[in-house]
Amino acid sequence: MEKRAGVHAFEKFRYINTVNALAGGDITKWNQILAMPYERILTKLLLNKTEAEYQKRYGELAP
Repeated sequence: MEKRAGVHAFEKFRYINTVNALAGGDITKWNQILAMPYERILTKLLLNKTEAEYQKRYGELAP
């Protein structure tokens, strides 16, 4: 479904997609994100992924 919606259009932005998401879409926070240690960024991305997977599974269980 994402491919049909055109998700590939975002590929040209590469890592900025992740920076923008972590900054909550606030361009004034991009430098703060870029200055953070990689370990912190990776931990946050893993947390986001785990939360999304949980929400998906939870939604599938709801009547």
